Amino acid sequence: MPKILLVTQNFYPEIGSAANRMKNLFLHLKANGYDVHVFTTEPSYPNRNMYKNKKYYDDKTINALEGTKITRISMRHEKHKHSMTSRIYHYAEFMLKVHYFVRKTSHLFDYIYVSSPNIFTAWGTLFFQKTNTQRILEIRDLWPDSVVALDTMNIKPVLPMLVQLERQMYNNADKIVVNNTAFIPHIKQMLSANKPMLYLPNAINGKENQLPAQSSSFSVVYSGNVGLAQNIDQLIEIAERLNEAQITFNAIIYGVNANQFKAYVKERQLKYVNVFDPMPRQECLQLMAKSHIALSILKDTDVFLNVMPGKVIDAICSNVLIVTNLGGDTNQLINEEQIGYARESATTDELMTAILEYKHNRQLYQEHRNNTIKIKNRDFIWEKNIHKLINFIEA
Repeated sequence: MPKILLVTQNFYPEIGSAANRMKNLFLHLKANGYDVHVFTTEPSYPNRNMYKNKKYYDDKTINALEGTKITRISMRHEKHKHSMTSRIYHYAEFMLKVHYFVRKTSHLFDYIYVSSPNIFTAWGTLFFQKTNTQRILEIRDLWPDSVVALDTMNIKPVLPMLVQLERQMYNNADKIVVNNTAFIPHIKQMLSANKPMLYLPNAINGKENQLPAQSSSFSVVYSGNVGLAQNIDQLIEIAERLNEAQITFNAIIYGVNANQFKAYVKERQLKYVNVFDPMPRQECLQLMAKSHIALSILKDTDVFLNVMPGKVIDAICSNVLIVTNLGGDTNQLINEEQIGYARESATTDELMTAILEYKHNRQLYQEHRNNTIKIKNRDFIWEKNIHKLINFIEA
């Protein structure tokens, strides 16, 4: 039985695409004969208090393996959402604990699979470690590019050093997995030699795929983080415009700008805008599946407009059309496969025009919904995709 260690900052019962991805890797590798162990932190994303509620602990298989196959460490430094200094202390502490754990246990595993970001997790796993264990690096975001794009701290003085550390990280891994094909050219140009690479998107599993019927009333949904990368001003504009059009808008949100959105909706008494607190993934997918359109709105920068957000994959997996301002591979996927509307740097007027077109053109809407279901079944099912990963690992 092959033994594999998954090293990740985010894991079940946390919400969000990162934790959900690692949860599915754990369960599907286990179901396919792997002895899987996870090294992670106590649940804290987007905040620690959420997980006092046992509704998030809804997987009996993982619950039964706590403490035996899942090693969780407590952190002295809190990852406060408003303090970048606190975040760095938190990440650095986790990096050191990852390094110590991997150094002591790597000989017990055939494979070590480390997921980044955060980048410190990969550094702790791949730097200054002597091991014969095969090390697989997963890249879900480009760093330090994304930090520069956030523009929350000035890292330009140390940017050359960080780019060199990024380059070393790619070269220290034996194999690389990405969740966005747009990352591949960037990584390849940093490699000193060819290295096996695999595109493995986020997906939905069989249990999650048991979805309810759509609501008879046309509605729009936004789910997930409203943070530094998301365009909060445009999201508020769209909420206002949807309310004017008497179109129901369900926002399932968390993050540093979530309270700003909530306060605006309350102050303006937007009758058709419903704001929900974070909820377990299955519950969130059920609500999404009742909607007709899902929004994905990021800031107008090259880095953010070329990502593949988890909410886009969740929309596809919920049979919901996407309306977005994204470019890159996400834009290409949506437009070539005709599963929604994507225009890079789209204005609020353009996004609203697309939403209203789908509302009033039922034939166009149904054609694109059928396409969405087809694409989901072709590309975004974990039970199929896990075999691509297994073949890649064992090659």
